[in-house]
Amino acid sequence: MTEIKQKPVVLAVDDTPENLDVVKGILAQDYTVKAAINGQMALKIVEKAPPDLILLDIMMPGMSGYEVCEQLKANPATKDIPVIFLTAMEQTTDEAKGFELGAADYITKPVNPPILEARVMTHLALKQSMDELQAAYGVIKQQKDRMQEELNVGHTIQMSMLPQAFPAFPDHTEFDLHALLKPAREVGGDFYDFFMLDDDRICLVVGDVSGKGVPAALFMAVSQTMIKTAAKGDTSPASIVTRVNDALSADNPTSMFVTLFLAIVDFRSGRFSYCNAGHNPPYIVHDDGGLTCLNQRHGVVMGAMEELAYGESEGKLHEGDALFLFTDGVTEAMDTEGQLYDETRLEQLLEGVDRSGAESLTGTVLESVEKFALGAEQSDDITILAYYARQSSETGAGNTLDLTIDADVAQIAQALEKVQAFADKVELPVGTGQKMGMILDELLSNSILHGFEDPTGHEIDVHIHADAKRLTLKVRDEGIPFNPFTLSRPDTSLGIDEREIGGLGVMLVREMTDSQSYERLSGHNVITLTIELNQNNQ
Repeated sequence: MTEIKQKPVVLAVDDTPENLDVVKGILAQDYTVKAAINGQMALKIVEKAPPDLILLDIMMPGMSGYEVCEQLKANPATKDIPVIFLTAMEQTTDEAKGFELGAADYITKPVNPPILEARVMTHLALKQSMDELQAAYGVIKQQKDRMQEELNVGHTIQMSMLPQAFPAFPDHTEFDLHALLKPAREVGGDFYDFFMLDDDRICLVVGDVSGKGVPAALFMAVSQTMIKTAAKGDTSPASIVTRVNDALSADNPTSMFVTLFLAIVDFRSGRFSYCNAGHNPPYIVHDDGGLTCLNQRHGVVMGAMEELAYGESEGKLHEGDALFLFTDGVTEAMDTEGQLYDETRLEQLLEGVDRSGAESLTGTVLESVEKFALGAEQSDDITILAYYARQSSETGAGNTLDLTIDADVAQIAQALEKVQAFADKVELPVGTGQKMGMILDELLSNSILHGFEDPTGHEIDVHIHADAKRLTLKVRDEGIPFNPFTLSRPDTSLGIDEREIGGLGVMLVREMTDSQSYERLSGHNVITLTIELNQNNQ
């Protein structure tokens, strides 16, 4: 069935019937022509059924064409209807007034048929084009609104993947931690994370994915999940980064990559190991006002190439020191003149920053960057993470004692005094306190005398924790790898001259403890011992 195309509707308004007949005679073949003999009638017709175009006489009794046009243009429902004045008035001022009121065109009487036909056809075509443009704009706006809604949802989902509850670990007084992310768009590629690995260590992560928008956000989510999965059961930053890089590089059709800084902090001793995969070097903000840049690089960005071996380095935080991590959105923030915030400005800020807490530090840096870039559009995500060491390495908190000594036998006696003071403080059974002292004496002596080619410049960490059920003792050193519990028990039935040298001290440690374990973690020997606290431990 052939569709019948409707003719455009033209409303002719004139107080002279003869003029209306002329217009009908010219346009009736191609258009549906409606007529009105005055302005009031014209407005009623328009209100009931708006035409596609209006031919309007100016000089009419009661209401002039100017008044009719003014009312039409004031009404949102009729303001876009093209109005062509048909008039005998030929003054330039008359034409100007008509155009000021919103008329589309001006034709003088007597009407020239070809001119009238051409003008009507032209303005109807323009009206159709405008209608089509408005319709297209409406569709585009709907799509844009829908996309914006989806981006807002994406932003909510992305932010929910980041830990945002602070204080993050309220039961841990050994450290203070805060992080923030200010995206440049609804979704982006920056991320941070932190999570406990065990009772002594926390993992800190800051990363920056190449690119912007949804693809970067998806790559960020994948990277963050892989890092957290790889860190389970692995306490080597280099090993974690190496494994995640292989996984990201194996299936990466978009050739995206991520820069990453990952640190594992022993919050009891303050020691930490870290790996930097093409990321901005972080800083240690020292309690005394100094600043140390951790500028070691351990490999390129993750996701670019498989089978890359990443390295790691170590550091130590003293009480009051802060580890400050960030992405390049901080240092590459620009002001209205295109100048960068840069590393120098950041370092000057960190050297004089208030050291009252992690949240204060992150907030101060963000405020400084925003003040610098005031009026300029944010071009990149801004991510900041601050970790403050709160627990001294030589003081006890509650039922826990952490201390660090130089690898020097002369310091063993001082360490044992602190251990005895701790035993008295937590009211350990006398026999248990004595056992702990003997065990620690044996372990420290062996480590210092046999664990180093040269003990000079090395340290040993001791961690002791007591609860109602057990006493846990950890000794950590950076000596040569050695598991003492692989030694065979000495045959005590033999005489001293007949027995092999060594092993007796380890046997005594075994006898005095209920469990023993050895691990090689991040280049350190870690010995963990437990003593069950019961009525037999007198």
